[in-house]
Amino acid sequence: MNGADPGLVLPPPPSRVGGPAGPWANLLHDLESTGFGMVHASLSEWRAQLPPEDVREDILGRDWERYSKLANAPLRDRFLATRLLIRHTAAVALGTEPYALELRYGLNGRVHLRGHDQIDVSLSHTADLLLCGITSLGVVGIDTEPADRRLSGQDVERLMCTEPERRRIARVPEGERNGHLLSLWTLKEAYSKALGQGLRFPFTEFGFRVEGRHGRLERADGTLVEDHTWQFTTCPVPGGHLAAVALQDTRRSGRPDTRASTALNRQILAAIKQSRQA
Repeated sequence: MNGADPGLVLPPPPSRVGGPAGPWANLLHDLESTGFGMVHASLSEWRAQLPPEDVREDILGRDWERYSKLANAPLRDRFLATRLLIRHTAAVALGTEPYALELRYGLNGRVHLRGHDQIDVSLSHTADLLLCGITSLGVVGIDTEPADRRLSGQDVERLMCTEPERRRIARVPEGERNGHLLSLWTLKEAYSKALGQGLRFPFTEFGFRVEGRHGRLERADGTLVEDHTWQFTTCPVPGGHLAAVALQDTRRSGRPDTRASTALNRQILAAIKQSRQA
C-alpha cells in the first residue's frame, strides 16, 4: 500500500443511504469487516424526509440554538440533515437509537458523540452531496469536492502546494493536472480535519505523494513521514464527486466492540478506577 502498514485495510467505498431508513446494511458490513465505513446521501432526498418544525427543538437538543440562528430555511434544513445523518450513521455502529445520541463540538468545531469515544466521525458536504465517515479504529477525516472543480490555472499550486509537490505537478500531463491537484486538495483537507485543524493548518507545510488512489504523507521538504498508523486514499463518489479519507489506526485491541451497551467511555472508566483507589 505505497509504504503503509500492510496490516491496514483499504477503506471501502461509500454506500448510499436514501434517508433515515437507510439502507444501512452495507455500512454495518464495512464497520464489522474493516472498522471503517462511509455513506453518501442526497440533501434533497433527506430534506424531503426531515421531521416537522414543531419537533426539531427536541431532536436537536443543544444544537437547537445554532440551528435557530441560521439565516434561512435552506441553511436550517441542511444543518438538520447533516446532524441527522451523523446520528443515524453513528447509531448503526453503536447499536442504539439515533435520537439517544448527543453531538458535541471541540474548540475547533470538530464533531464528537458525547459519551461514545470508541468511535470517531467526520462530515463533508457540497451542493447536494452529504458524506459521513465513521471508524472504530481511531481517528478519521474526510473531504469531498466535485470532480470537475477547476483548480489548475487558478494559482492553487502556489497557495497550497509544497515545493516538491509543485515540481511533480509540473511533470504531470496538462490533461491530468487538474485531477492531480484535486486529489492533493481533498487529501490535505481530510488530514487537517482528522487532526482537528481545518484550514488553520497551512497546506504548504505538509504534502502528499499521490500514487493512484493512495497518498503518502511527506514533510514540506519532500521527505516521507514514516508513520504507518495512517493511510490516505481517494475514491469516486456517485454523482461526479471525489472523496478523500485520512484514517489513523490507533487500536489497542484487534476487534473493538463499539456497541453502546458494552463499550464504556474511557473517561468514565478512568473515573471509576480512581474512585476505587481513593
